[in-house]
Amino acid sequence: MDLQPYEIAVLLQMYDERLIGHRGYTSLQTVRSKVKWQKIASHYKIKESFDTIARRLVKRKLLSDDGKSLAVLFLDKLGVSFAIGYLKENPDAMKELEEILKG
Repeated sequence: MDLQPYEIAVLLQMYDERLIGHRGYTSLQTVRSKVKWQKIASHYKIKESFDTIARRLVKRKLLSDDGKSLAVLFLDKLGVSFAIGYLKENPDAMKELEEILKG
């Protein structure tokens, strides 16, 4: 499963913001705002919408919409495992992501 850098950034930001599991549903708009999608999209020059990216990550089972057609969104078990593993392999990943989100 090859993920694009902006997809990884979304997953790491969701992990950092604790948008995990069934801790109450989080709307798609709130998730978009919390992950700072505009800054990520701008940095990586992404033309696709956040909805498109989220739908792709749901299909890959990294995110879940709990069968609600993207009305809500959260990091699923596999997404959490990916984020933890990625951060172990790339200890500076969050620092790099913070730099992206600053600028």
